[in-house]
Amino acid sequence: MIERLLPLFATLLARTLRIRWSGERLPARAIVMFWHGKMFAGWYAVRGRCPVALVSRSKDGTYLSSVLQQWGYKLSRGSSGKRGMEALDEAIRMLSESEADTLAITPDGPRGPRHIFKRGAFIAARETGLPLYMLNVQYHRKVVLKKSWDMFEVPLPFSKVDVRVDKVDLMDQLDDQTLERISRPFAV
Repeated sequence: MIERLLPLFATLLARTLRIRWSGERLPARAIVMFWHGKMFAGWYAVRGRCPVALVSRSKDGTYLSSVLQQWGYKLSRGSSGKRGMEALDEAIRMLSESEADTLAITPDGPRGPRHIFKRGAFIAARETGLPLYMLNVQYHRKVVLKKSWDMFEVPLPFSKVDVRVDKVDLMDQLDDQTLERISRPFAV
């Protein structure tokens, strides 16, 4: 039941959001990442491309998959604990064979720790040669689910959403300062 209704309600909410972009311009083909707690607008913002999403095999991942399929995503299911590398390899294959043009991934998902990068997006960028971008999402009005590990944020209907796009240069040293710069929230 939830798998049938959730895509409808998520789409209705998402269509009310007023997304404003800043920073770099996303190219036609890219690896795009955003924090797990901000994924609602992250997934919605990338939907107009031909994206593939790396999604957990958990029950929550099944719910998310139903929404992402409604939004036109191809899916590669796996997580850090179960079939993760195989799922990443499948997504990389989809990009390499032009079945998808963008990989969307939450670098701290599916179970955290919050705002700590895992290596999947970096591996995908290196293997495909595609540029890597971080989307920093800021909701002007939201509800925060404080008991969730990622402090998941649900934007309220008709909220303004700022999305700042930062390119991650893999040729730079990915030291703590660089990672801090690309993952830093911005003031509204």
